[in-house]
Amino acid sequence: MTKHYVLGLMAANRTGILAAVSTALAELGGNIRDIRLTVVENHFAMMLSADFPDRRDPQVIVSHLEGVGRPFGLSVLLRDPAGDSLPPLPSSECQIFQLTLAGPDQPGVLSRFSAALAREQVDIIDLYGWRNEPGTPMLMLELAVPSFVEVDRLRGELHKLAAQYELTCQLEFITPGAQRDPRPLRQRLPGGGFQG
Repeated sequence: MTKHYVLGLMAANRTGILAAVSTALAELGGNIRDIRLTVVENHFAMMLSADFPDRRDPQVIVSHLEGVGRPFGLSVLLRDPAGDSLPPLPSSECQIFQLTLAGPDQPGVLSRFSAALAREQVDIIDLYGWRNEPGTPMLMLELAVPSFVEVDRLRGELHKLAAQYELTCQLEFITPGAQRDPRPLRQRLPGGGFQG
């Protein structure tokens, strides 16, 4: 019998951090089911889900990972998804879109766009931001848009909001029937990384 947990880990990015974390998980009998890793401003961040022996105390998992990761300043957050009382995501069919924003750097841009999407029950399933060569901020968001949302109206609302911030805004439909590319958005850019 196993117990399923979701873990968030953050530390200074140093050679060997992934080896230390994965070794600690193996020592705990953890079997990774899903994993994402990124580095932001020289800080390592990882989200993973894993199955552990059902007798394994969650605090033992956290303590062991933090102990092994102490040289990296590792912080660990563990959640039991079975115990979450979160409202369910919309149950309707969704279409996948990519939203790209670019323009002057201003506070509040992500807040306003994410709030507009939340009002429409649109789920942001991936996000990547960077500065292109001249230093212009760029944001790419992958969206799960419920079938009941009128896409033309949503596009118009997003373009109107973008104009308030002098941003370019592009909402593109990802081909139906195509299998979703599991790579993070940043790896799907031409050349496999951010572009100027």
